[in-house]
Amino acid sequence: MPQRDLASWNSVLSSYSASPNSWFEALVLFKTMVVNGIGVDGITLAVVLSGCTKVGDTRCGRSIHGYLIKLGIRRNLKLENAVLGMYAKGCDMDSAIQLFHEMVDRRDVASHTILINGYTELGLIDLARCIFDQMPVKDLISWNSMIHGYVKAKRPKDALELFEKMEKEFVTPDETTIVSVLSACSSLSELQLGRLVHHRFIMQRNIRIDVFVGTALIDMYAKCGSLEEAVKAFYKMEHKDIFTWTALITGFASYGLGHKALRLFEQMEKEGIEPNETTFVAALTACSRSGLLEEGLLLFGRMVEIYKIQPKIEHFYCLIDLLSRGGLLYQAEEFIEAMATEDRVIAYKTLLSSCMIYSDISLGEKIAEQLVKLGSQNHEVYVLLANFYALTGKWNKAVEIRSSMKEFDMRKKAGISFIQVENIENSQAYESKEMTNYPV
Repeated sequence: MPQRDLASWNSVLSSYSASPNSWFEALVLFKTMVVNGIGVDGITLAVVLSGCTKVGDTRCGRSIHGYLIKLGIRRNLKLENAVLGMYAKGCDMDSAIQLFHEMVDRRDVASHTILINGYTELGLIDLARCIFDQMPVKDLISWNSMIHGYVKAKRPKDALELFEKMEKEFVTPDETTIVSVLSACSSLSELQLGRLVHHRFIMQRNIRIDVFVGTALIDMYAKCGSLEEAVKAFYKMEHKDIFTWTALITGFASYGLGHKALRLFEQMEKEGIEPNETTFVAALTACSRSGLLEEGLLLFGRMVEIYKIQPKIEHFYCLIDLLSRGGLLYQAEEFIEAMATEDRVIAYKTLLSSCMIYSDISLGEKIAEQLVKLGSQNHEVYVLLANFYALTGKWNKAVEIRSSMKEFDMRKKAGISFIQVENIENSQAYESKEMTNYPV
């Protein structure tokens, strides 16, 4: 390029910053621009800050913030919001709050929403709500952020209550809102409310059923006990992605409809959609719950050999459950012994249950001993062990386990009381610290 102006430098910088893989090159280019006196403008700084946020490079972002101050750029709201977003994404909420306080006379809806998202990511949903409630003006994005925050924090009732409030304030929902609300309905098994959202908001208000809304609908109907409506929603969708297919396969699996789940899996493959790790968990679960031993083993083999997916703990749990239910207890034991010690408790619990069903006392005793050695602090494990020893006539062992269970329950209650008090104190201290920085 014979002549390089600032716009051309910014264009190249933007290209580098767009990908995490070329982030280092972007920093080198930015440094070259500064050192060689080429100059920078608001676009340059916004691009670099955006890159810092994408890759989570808070250290670099803090340096850029310092450079902004050095240049005397203190009242550029777009850049300040970019810095705010960088701190929030990097979980440095102390720096974010400090900057937010400095922006008191010029911060906007985006500034507040950035903080809401930051607190949500940290699980501090009540602080996020505090920021939300004090917003002088709210837009749809801020409502969506808060509703999604509640869903993510596993507080679906709060999400639905906020959605109701949003409706009363005549804010029109969009696809993002509906996905969060349907997810909340799924968590609460609120079928009637889910249907209402479908008909009143999606159908009557012509909200577009894209892959996100469609998948959320399928998931909601399946989890709320209406698999027929989930299937209808699935086949009405024009475009489906892997998450859509997985949602319905999971639905079939949860109802023990293994053959239907596998047929859908095959249909998905024929349409050129490649299954992911979660899809295989759903399909293997379907095989396990339907007693499709041979099909499940073949599926596990295809996952490893054809799709080159490295099995994770969830896949091994499915396989062990499949083998245990199918009576292949010793093969299941072999898989468990190949697992990391800390991952064995759930697998041993599954296998011990099957030993009781198939009356394999010898293997059951071996597995029971392993569970005792692992020292699991799990109430279900204690119950299972006590039942096993009672079944085999080892009453002394059963009484010993039940005594240990009572001691564990008492320690657990005492521990919970202490933890609750400690958490309340820590939470109050943290919120007190944060809210002293927040300009009420």
